[in-house]
Amino acid sequence: MSDIDELVKATEAYTMACTDRIACPTLVLEAENDQFFKGQPRRLFDELTCQKELISFREDEGAGEHCHEGALSLFHQRTFDWLDTELAG
Repeated sequence: MSDIDELVKATEAYTMACTDRIACPTLVLEAENDQFFKGQPRRLFDELTCQKELISFREDEGAGEHCHEGALSLFHQRTFDWLDTELAG
């Protein structure tokens, strides 16, 4: 791909039509002010039929930006706590 417009065009064919085939416990993370994918984590979460959890990261926690920049320790804490719970089973 030679430019960003081609990249964006290439992604149009992708969908979340496979959510009914996801069977494992799934963690979905959402950043309050995500400038790239705002609303998409909630849409994915709502479409999942498996065991699932949505964790929202808020601006007042310093974690509201895309990829939870500025609060990686909080991201790690919540993600690994979820994994600990799931793997303890």
